[in-house]
Amino acid sequence: MPEIAPIPELQRRLIYALLQPVAALCRRFRVPLDVVEGLCRLAYYEELRRGQQATQSQIASIFGRSLRTVVGVERRFRSDFLSPQYEVELSRKLEERLAVGEATVAELATELDAPEDEISRLLTGLVATGRAVNEGDRFALSERFQSLVTDDLRARIDGLKHQLDVMTAAVRARFLTREDTRPSVARTLSFVGTPDDVETMIDNLVRTLRLQAIDVEENALKGGNFDRYAVTMALAPVQDPSADTQEKR
Repeated sequence: MPEIAPIPELQRRLIYALLQPVAALCRRFRVPLDVVEGLCRLAYYEELRRGQQATQSQIASIFGRSLRTVVGVERRFRSDFLSPQYEVELSRKLEERLAVGEATVAELATELDAPEDEISRLLTGLVATGRAVNEGDRFALSERFQSLVTDDLRARIDGLKHQLDVMTAAVRARFLTREDTRPSVARTLSFVGTPDDVETMIDNLVRTLRLQAIDVEENALKGGNFDRYAVTMALAPVQDPSADTQEKR
């Protein structure tokens, strides 16, 4: 078994801090530790294999586990567990890419590292629902900044993953790439309020952010020189009234 090298204190503290929300949900759902460990292996494997970046041997070395263990994780990875997540995520990334300019199926497949037949199938669905248009072999988004809020569970899970991707990027920018001069911000404001007032506040805030994002993007597209940014927002009651009840069951 490969020897596991120690990691710096900063990295340990960052990982521990990011695991705390996972631990909180595990406590609520009363998830056995072996299930948590299995899901961690799966998520880590998915990240390492993204874009075919790491071989099985390289993953075994990073895991600090045998190649046999990695093969077992890969078998789980290739099951149907991640299929719904992959399809919704790819569709979202497809729309995000089309928002900055038209492209062909081949161009989209290359940029998104996905099979052309899968890209073509998803584009057909986007065109059928009016979210995308095509002229000849080129596709474009028909309406940028259209709300993607939905009650579909798969889409909501993907929305959560996307939100956490933005938070991860903020952690990377604030702690690991401080020489990067591009703007990155993370702020938390705590306050008290009535549900009606809070709902009005968040509606106004989302509306303002959307309008400003449209202005910023239109200006960037005219100039032709830009970086990709994302802003995420989360607002919720911080006291969970069901936590104690769940723990006592």
